[in-house]
Amino acid sequence: MEDKVKFYQDRIRSLVGLPTLPTIALEIQNIMREDKLSVIQTVPIIEQDPSLALKILKVANSAYYGMSTKVNSLRQAVVIIGMRELAGIVLGFSILKSMTQSGTETSLDWKQFWEHSIAVGHITELLDEELGTHFEESPYSLGLLHDIGQLVLFRLEPAKFEEAFKLSMSESISMIQSEARIFGVTHQQTGRWIAERWGLSQHVQIVTGHHHNLANIEDGELRLAGSLVQLANYIANNIRLNFGYRQLRTGDDIPEAWEMIQLRSVRAQNTNFNDFLLDLDEHWGAVREMVKLLNM
Repeated sequence: MEDKVKFYQDRIRSLVGLPTLPTIALEIQNIMREDKLSVIQTVPIIEQDPSLALKILKVANSAYYGMSTKVNSLRQAVVIIGMRELAGIVLGFSILKSMTQSGTETSLDWKQFWEHSIAVGHITELLDEELGTHFEESPYSLGLLHDIGQLVLFRLEPAKFEEAFKLSMSESISMIQSEARIFGVTHQQTGRWIAERWGLSQHVQIVTGHHHNLANIEDGELRLAGSLVQLANYIANNIRLNFGYRQLRTGDDIPEAWEMIQLRSVRAQNTNFNDFLLDLDEHWGAVREMVKLLNM
């Protein structure tokens, strides 16, 4: 098993069969690190990718933001969406786009992967607001990139990833379990290794690497971020915005994340879990609209 871990870790660290960090993602990451996010800094970066700029305009014109007049200016769209969420969209989408391999024959529906990733990004952002956690790091990018390790495994060995996916479906086990059987590593590990190799933030590295096993995150702030992503993932699966394995919500099925969130959120402490989910039902239409707008 240790040999398999080292084999995949070495391949990812040397970027064998994997892309380097896209230029747009690198530029956004640099200005985020320097705390210089601004319209002046960001618009020229977005304009490098016309398809991404078009998506940003579509988002700003969506019912989600409720603008009474059409937004035609990218600069205006950036102001409407807000710098933190916009940075998450640009960073995450440029990375996922570079990782999505075209021309490879596969029976997998990667459109569902995109839908799930986008949904988890938006739901993580929503939970951050509803629960009053207010991260400086973009919750959207944390959610959007949480399963990037699955793309890594597919890029490295498409046939084996399909085998793991089918095993998950046939035996109703999680992808984590099926990946461990087939590869000897999981998408949490490969996601963290690629995030480290690309020099992404510690939040992205740790949350990507531990969103299914939160107890392994020692830092309280990072554990809370991971909890939001795990809960967003749980919700996305249960509103049928899933890729492969999905949970089915029951009255007694409370994810590990909720207990950890209760330690830091007053609203969570004073709210029954199922009541909290019911209160969020009104938002799922908007989430689905954003998924439709942002899909590749």
